[in-house]
Amino acid sequence: MRSIIAVVQQKGGVGKTTIAISLAGELSRRGLRVDVIDADPQKSALEWSAPGRLPFRVSEIAIQTGQANDWVKRIQAAPGRVTIIDTSPNEYAMGAAVAVAELVIVPCTASGLDLAATEHAIDAINFVRSKRKHKVPILVVPNRVSLRTLEGQQITEELGKFGEIVAAPIAARLGYVRAFTKGDLPEGAAIAEEMAKLGALVLTHLSS
Repeated sequence: MRSIIAVVQQKGGVGKTTIAISLAGELSRRGLRVDVIDADPQKSALEWSAPGRLPFRVSEIAIQTGQANDWVKRIQAAPGRVTIIDTSPNEYAMGAAVAVAELVIVPCTASGLDLAATEHAIDAINFVRSKRKHKVPILVVPNRVSLRTLEGQQITEELGKFGEIVAAPIAARLGYVRAFTKGDLPEGAAIAEEMAKLGALVLTHLSS
């Protein structure tokens, strides 16, 4: 069986692409055939992959309003055992991605704007998943977190109030920024530990 993971949010700047690429790297490291679909008009995932150093394929499959059915068919035809969608930050694209996904990941940074956007995103996701036969799990991922700040210390608790699964925080590290610049996967022991935790959580909920 194959699985589709949608990485969604209603605003930019939360690290959707970083989560999508880094998670794809972790699942690939575990021996899964992974591909990433860049459905965001900014094409950040596609730009990340341009040097050709990533161990998985990144393809652009844009979605236009009114074309969800055709878009879903193209997503479902992707060759990976696991397909990760870096979704456009708008409600129509989110709805299409959630409609086809087995798991939804919602990154959120420790800011009031992102918390508000996450609440709206979860409401939109709930509307779509209420129409599906099986409940689609949501993993809310605290991203770019600094535990030296009060906001960073409180973000996990704040996200827990939404009633969804909250992943372990991912810190604000230069390794993620440098990986994009180099067109490679992020490196370092701390990053490897963060991604291993996220990968394990993802696989647990996909298998269930």
